[in-house]
Amino acid sequence: MGLDPDTLTYDCAEPARVARFWAGALGFVPDLDDDGPDGDAYVADPSGRTRGIFFQKVPEPKVTKNRVHLDLRPATTRAEEVERLRGLGAEPIREVRERASWTVMADVEGNELCVLEGAAEGAKRDRPGLDSVVIDCADPFRVAAFWVEALGYAEHEHGASGIELVGPRDGDPMLSFVTVPEPKTVKNRLHLDLRPSGTMREEVARLSALGATSLNFVEIPASAVDGQGTFWTVMADVEGNELCVLRGPGDGWSRETS
Repeated sequence: MGLDPDTLTYDCAEPARVARFWAGALGFVPDLDDDGPDGDAYVADPSGRTRGIFFQKVPEPKVTKNRVHLDLRPATTRAEEVERLRGLGAEPIREVRERASWTVMADVEGNELCVLEGAAEGAKRDRPGLDSVVIDCADPFRVAAFWVEALGYAEHEHGASGIELVGPRDGDPMLSFVTVPEPKTVKNRLHLDLRPSGTMREEVARLSALGATSLNFVEIPASAVDGQGTFWTVMADVEGNELCVLRGPGDGWSRETS
């Protein structure tokens, strides 16, 4: 049994608009399902390293700072990347200067993101693009311990207020858990979808034993249009951060037909 990161999923008011921004930001390829029932959208990673990002339409608006956001590593410099993202519709929020420096920005629907320093500015991590998924926590070490067991990740670095985890595969996103004073009050607008190596049921049981909570089972029946159906389980980690356990090979799923 085991789980691998699959897609990142954003909740959106206008999925196609947000997808176009992130396609431009990351150099991904948009696949906009404007003919779907909700206008959902997807952007694929042309490098094949990651499974891309899915954008789903939801009725609730963004009401507070996102508790999960993406950090981006520029190919050039932070200042040049900020200007490039502004040209795509993002807006700077503030600049942070600590041991390293970064710029907090908001995408076209207000979702926070951080632009880090590039390799030319002394950054140790020099691969441009998506650098990490950052999760705000009350207790980052407790949450990180859950995700180590859930995904088979290992510690990369840690400090007094946070910890970074890396996965065993080249395309696994780094996960960064940081301490914040404010509690979680609403559903996260960004979450990870996880793909089992076996079955969804096995992984739901395993995550439950690690402290996760099952929130909802979702089933979409086969339609007359595509003849396919799907299902997944919405869960929450030990601090309530949502995640989705998808179906696995033991449930009849294969990557060739997905």
